[in-house]
Amino acid sequence: MVDKFINALSVWLCWVSAACIVGMMLLTSSDVILRYLGYPIKGTYDVVGLLGALVVALPIARTQILNRHVSMEFMEQRQSRMARGIAQVITFAFSFGTYLLLSWQLTVLAGKLRSIGRVSDTVEIPLFPFVYAIAFGCMLMCLVLLMQSYRFFRPAKELATMDISSVRQNSE
Repeated sequence: MVDKFINALSVWLCWVSAACIVGMMLLTSSDVILRYLGYPIKGTYDVVGLLGALVVALPIARTQILNRHVSMEFMEQRQSRMARGIAQVITFAFSFGTYLLLSWQLTVLAGKLRSIGRVSDTVEIPLFPFVYAIAFGCMLMCLVLLMQSYRFFRPAKELATMDISSVRQNSE
């Protein structure tokens, strides 16, 4: 149940990220064309920068779910099964800690930006919603890492039960 919700949320954030990329492309293209005609779009640099931050931060959890982050497969292939397991545990622990720290500090920063009323330089867009969105992407990544570490450490009895049920489903 939780897996499905996190998965659906990560897919939705990828679509938001894709929409941001399209928006960046359309805005930049329009600005170039209109600049050539003598009518540049004010604030293009600010908006493209803010959307770029969302493009990078929102799909992080989905990338982890799909296991598309850069990994050192060459190193993994040469290690024993035990060494790979230990490396995975250490990697998950450091990743979780890093994303938890990022989410926490970004939430603190967004609160400060909101309280002082900080806006972008040219078009005066409030910055705090973008920082909250980035913090949310990092927190979702923490949830994905917790979900994956649960799968990694689940009891052997539960794994055996799960394997039997999956065999039954495939045979029907």
